[in-house]
Amino acid sequence: MLSEMSAEDAKALMRGMVIPPRPDILLDLEDEQHSSSPDFAKIARLISADVALSAAVIKTVNSPFFSLATRVASVQQALQLLGLKNLSNIVQGVVLRQVLSPSTQDDLSIFWASSNSIAMVAAFLSESVHGVSADDAYTLGLFLNCGKPLMAARFPNYVAAICGEEALSKSQLISNEDQQYGVSHNVVGYLLARTWYLPSSTSLAILHVHNFEVFKQSAVGDWQSICTLIALACLAEHIVKLSHNQPEHAEWPKIELLLRQHLGFDLDEFEDLVDTGQQMLLR
Repeated sequence: MLSEMSAEDAKALMRGMVIPPRPDILLDLEDEQHSSSPDFAKIARLISADVALSAAVIKTVNSPFFSLATRVASVQQALQLLGLKNLSNIVQGVVLRQVLSPSTQDDLSIFWASSNSIAMVAAFLSESVHGVSADDAYTLGLFLNCGKPLMAARFPNYVAAICGEEALSKSQLISNEDQQYGVSHNVVGYLLARTWYLPSSTSLAILHVHNFEVFKQSAVGDWQSICTLIALACLAEHIVKLSHNQPEHAEWPKIELLLRQHLGFDLDEFEDLVDTGQQMLLR
């Protein structure tokens, strides 16, 4: 159930939908991250070479969430203050939005704000569990629903069709998309994650985020980390919804205990994490 999707199955499902290739800037940044001695000056030049990208990165770094004592004026400053990993996460989010939100598409600003919030809260929650890094949790939160803007670009009525999705369980939403479009956003997001060379556990978490039966499987292979990522993402989504006074997903009362138990959170600890997560988003 947690195996990768075959190339043949993926091709059959996509129906003319185009998965954009991974941008070169992300490949370049990854190369530097994996270097034994990253060249910060080179990294700053790579990001600054794209005026739109550098401006968006600086705007994000200066947002209230990071609560910096001094506003940064350059990518170099941002790199010095936040470090390579944090800045790379920010760049990845900005690039994802640029690639998946062309100017001709419906306004998806609310969607992207939600994705960024889910990523930040998932990273925060990951600090209280074992086996998953904050970077991996952040990346999953960012890419969790990345199939939706691609679906919106492919199907003109998609944005209007998902407006009432909170009234549905995740599995019902996926089923409805399969019936109406022949593919669902989790499959599209999984294929984008695989095309962009995200870790296998991340892409599989995107694919199975609606399927809570995976928590009942035997602990084989990457099962533990995949389920932990799914639990973190779902809890992060819940906290983001609470912070915006949005209705919780229909299945939340049924899955809350399952997710908390997997992560090892008792009720008091979870409620404290929810409160702290909401305070983070209100900065």
